Amino acid sequence: MATNLAAHLERNAERLPDKAGLVFKDRCWTFREYNEQASRLANGLQRLGIKRGDRVAIMLPNSPEYLFSFYGTLKLGAMVVSVNVLLKSGETEYVLENSQASALIVADSLLPVVSSTCDRLPDLRHIIVVGGDAPEETISYEALMRASSPEFTSVEVGADEPATLFYTSGTTGVPKGAVHTHESIGVVPDALRERYHITEQDVGICVLPIWLLSVIIVSLSSALHSGCTCCLMDRFNAVEFVRMIKQWKVTLILGAVPTIYHEVTRLPDEIARQVDFSSVRIAVCGGAPTPPELIREFESKYNFRFIHSFGSTEAPATVTTDPLEGERKFESVGTVLPHIKVKIVDDDDNEVPLGTVGEICAGPQTEGPYAELYKPLKEYWRMPEATAEALKGGFFHFGDLGYLDEDGFLYIVDRKKDMIIRGGYNVYPKELELVLYEDPRIEECAVVGVPHERLGEVPKAYIQLKPAAQAQEQEFIDMIRNRLAKYKALEHVEFVEDFPRNAMGKILKRELRDQARKAATGG
Repeated sequence: MATNLAAHLERNAERLPDKAGLVFKDRCWTFREYNEQASRLANGLQRLGIKRGDRVAIMLPNSPEYLFSFYGTLKLGAMVVSVNVLLKSGETEYVLENSQASALIVADSLLPVVSSTCDRLPDLRHIIVVGGDAPEETISYEALMRASSPEFTSVEVGADEPATLFYTSGTTGVPKGAVHTHESIGVVPDALRERYHITEQDVGICVLPIWLLSVIIVSLSSALHSGCTCCLMDRFNAVEFVRMIKQWKVTLILGAVPTIYHEVTRLPDEIARQVDFSSVRIAVCGGAPTPPELIREFESKYNFRFIHSFGSTEAPATVTTDPLEGERKFESVGTVLPHIKVKIVDDDDNEVPLGTVGEICAGPQTEGPYAELYKPLKEYWRMPEATAEALKGGFFHFGDLGYLDEDGFLYIVDRKKDMIIRGGYNVYPKELELVLYEDPRIEECAVVGVPHERLGEVPKAYIQLKPAAQAQEQEFIDMIRNRLAKYKALEHVEFVEDFPRNAMGKILKRELRDQARKAATGG
């Protein structure tokens, strides 16, 4: 048997009934109230005929209702299907059809995105609308909750019983639904609690979209498992972010991206003078490389420790983090969590020596106190071939290229699909980006491969300069030529105001490549 993820909320409601469990827009829910809301949702779904194993889709922005729906669905033994609120109608239809969702809990503002597709979704029996007036043939979330009992004990679940179905961000091809069990997700908050020394006295803050699995596990579930308060923001706003940290004496920034810290550095002087991060112990940052200069600036100014992390939806969530104490290596993404074994393999899936670049894979430890605790995704929903490919040899294959050093630190070289092959030589865009980031005028940059008639493809850099900064293309072309091998030379530089991004703030290189290739071919 495995512990139902919702049982952690029930445990806190019993042990810490009057403690603040969730804070949102200055409203607070105690753990008892938090659990009661989740129980009302479970009872409401049960009355609608939703049963164990059914899929319940949630299409809500960051909100208490998302969390009540998340844990309420799990209490019932049904599967949570998280739907990206940024998707358009066709993309949403794909997720709902592929997941075979029986019910959808959706914000009233997002209802137009799904209303045109409902007739083509025979499995979708119920649409529950949060906020506003529920149209005919839909169900009011508020009415459903009012009519439901606040008492519901989570069902016991099997060790291999699925809990969630979260879709990959779709940065490459059709989104795939990663299925995770209660057991595979449940071990992550426990591992992070041990790594970050989280206690009931901590206060966390979550600023990223919780409809991403990595965010809800690292931010909300880690706080919940440890019995500490979590402040949830509906969306990132630098002024509100620093205000909440000061008001609630936040100790843990549990999940952020470098853009957030860039925004804090841009605050007007009259606001910047009021920033008080004295309560913060650590700030976990992932999704993109954090320039070492930014880390050093924040650590010296605010006296907290930056923690890089690396993982994915499939992993789930976190595989490596910087150590909390002792030596760090800024170019790395830290060391592996103790219950996970990371190996680096070549194209034939053979493990390669330390220091050798290959594909990063994660699987369970086979010996010691953490043996067999780790489990990556159970499967890609309704995609057996993709599942078999991703889980070759019992290890999840990330599609990221990297290497391990002799001290156990993991280095990400690049995405396997982002690698540029220039005249037969492998060029890793990240290597060029790290050099470019040494120029203090650069806010963000991204290097991609563009077509070349003779060499196949060559590197092109897209660069966003800091406000008021000025630069010429040739400066950066010369910078790379003076620092790196000739075959890694930049051929093109383009200055941009901003980048296409996914919900985590990560730059979408696929879109940049498409733009570059269209420009090169005149298409």
